Amino acid sequence: MTDNILKLRLKRVDPVKYATVAAFLTALVMLIIFVPFMLLFSLVGAGAAGGFGEGAAIFGGGIFAIIFVPIIYGVLVFIVTLISTALLNFILKKTGGIDIDFEKAGLDISQIGQDRRIEQ
Repeated sequence: MTDNILKLRLKRVDPVKYATVAAFLTALVMLIIFVPFMLLFSLVGAGAAGGFGEGAAIFGGGIFAIIFVPIIYGVLVFIVTLISTALLNFILKKTGGIDIDFEKAGLDISQIGQDRRIEQ
């Protein structure tokens, strides 16, 4: 049973790469979720906004939010994730890392990353 378990220890995570991935994923999710809601709220709120309509018109209404909110969220998530990952690395260094168990699934650790295509 233990022959199928591969023990590895997480010692460090690259903060910039991890923060970049998290920022892009957040911006993408915001585009998928936020844009349709902003379009819907723009349609519904156009007549019911009252005094809010004039203020929103200065910034282009919903168009401003649709364009800039995912970007702002992406930048904020990048900064927060960068700080969090740096703190995670500090804690991992002080505690000796996190033990992670992987199950072998047909590849040996030395085979990871090799080009396994058949040459013609």
